[in-house]
Amino acid sequence: MKNLENTKLTVELSQPGEDKTIKKNFNDVISEPNEAAVLALGETMANLAPAENELALVTEKVEYSHVQDAEEIVE
Repeated sequence: MKNLENTKLTVELSQPGEDKTIKKNFNDVISEPNEAAVLALGETMANLAPAENELALVTEKVEYSHVQDAEEIVE
């Protein structure tokens, strides 16, 4: 059986003159979030950051566990 363990979003903001991005993580978000809502979160974080920072990307990471049901176990 496949079980959803968690969904995590990472908002990355670019910094002028820097190769590294600023990363902000949001753990335990709802499963299968709406794409528009995910992008709105990224834009909101960019609006709260200093003016020189811009939204680079938002990454969604979903983690599942796979467990064999007791009925499926063959001895």
